[in-house]
Amino acid sequence: MAEVPREQRKMKRWRRRDLNTNLLAVCRELQPRNLQAVLMGAAVWLCCDDNVAYQLDTLCFGNMDGGAGTAAHVRRLLEDAGQVVSGERAVRFSLDEAFFMAYALGMLSVHEEVGGTAVPLDDSALWQRMQQLRPDFFLLYLAYHHFRSKGWIPRTGLQYGADFVLYQRHPALSHSDYTVLVVPLAPGQRPELSWHDLQISNRLSTQVSKKLLLLYVQEQGCSTDRSTPNSLARVAVHERLVRRWVPESHRPLPGSAGTK
Repeated sequence: MAEVPREQRKMKRWRRRDLNTNLLAVCRELQPRNLQAVLMGAAVWLCCDDNVAYQLDTLCFGNMDGGAGTAAHVRRLLEDAGQVVSGERAVRFSLDEAFFMAYALGMLSVHEEVGGTAVPLDDSALWQRMQQLRPDFFLLYLAYHHFRSKGWIPRTGLQYGADFVLYQRHPALSHSDYTVLVVPLAPGQRPELSWHDLQISNRLSTQVSKKLLLLYVQEQGCSTDRSTPNSLARVAVHERLVRRWVPESHRPLPGSAGTK
């Protein structure tokens, strides 16, 4: 894939005309680059050039909301660890995005800042560290992986009181279609979703022209060990769409059963 011209990279996202690029080809091009990122706080940061940042945006990974200072800090940490880093763009990934790119796609290597140095993390160490940073990471990543594997684009749903919002196309081309709440069936993993909470979430989703989707998570077997990513294999998920029933909009047809 040829490098994207600089003038095209600077176009506003909603004006881009080439967002229908073969996404698989972009993934295959990024995998050999062995992108290096640093886990700082509750986010993963990447320092890269304009072309890589554009390709990541095409794939709907990360947000370019870090300044030159963040990029310089990440580059210094990685260079001190013996990594070759180029570019001045800072891209921030959520924990779900970063682990999906590292574990499922194999296109990202993550280090952690410890005492001013970057320490590399393998998949198991990264998995455990992210669970320490966010107790419900297991549930949220499972949902992210599930929807991303089905071709949907999950983004944070914090603005709508949900875990995720789902886009069918690139966010620059369309609005999100669904809000998602992740509901574990096992007790004690999250506060129980009450009927009142469900009504609030459904009404809020309706007001912003979205549909509410519940993703039920059920762990199979007796083991509750989540120390490795292999624990994802014994989990089943069930999707349920919530809709408000309005009697006036669902009246029986004339002549059908129940009508005079």
